[in-house]
Amino acid sequence: MKKTPCIFLFLLLSFGLSAATHHVGNGQTYANLSAAVAITQPGDTIIIHGGTYAGGLSITNLKGTADQWITIQNGPGGPVIFEGGGNAIQFVEPAYLHIIGLIFQHQTGNGVNTDDGGTYDTPAHHVVFENCVFRDMSASGNNDLLKLSGLDYFEIRNCEFRNGATGGS
Repeated sequence: MKKTPCIFLFLLLSFGLSAATHHVGNGQTYANLSAAVAITQPGDTIIIHGGTYAGGLSITNLKGTADQWITIQNGPGGPVIFEGGGNAIQFVEPAYLHIIGLIFQHQTGNGVNTDDGGTYDTPAHHVVFENCVFRDMSASGNNDLLKLSGLDYFEIRNCEFRNGATGGS
């Protein structure tokens, strides 16, 4: 009789520790990335299904851990394109974040901005962009396809950068 509470506690803890997969897109559980990010925990994966999504997103404090990175990646149904906005996405103070296979285009500020939120004490860190495309800026000043500031550790793997702003990088 005393074994039942122990088994229940074990099962409860096991389910609480498992990573989840969140699907974003037309007809999926979440209509947009912001909705999926709101419930994402370390170790989770966000799969964005093919389509064009509005830029102009700001995502703050999306943090995985050294053992449980958060992944945002393209999924079935064709390319995943973030179109327009000042920035497609501004990641503020992210940590242990892996972004795979997304396209960012036609932004008027920076394509993707990843930063420390202006606080030197809490830099962004451990961010990886892989197989992403940054292209066709809709700006001509000091506007970057990918802006990284206040970021302690990052990797850019097999990404493509095309047609940036004339004054940017």
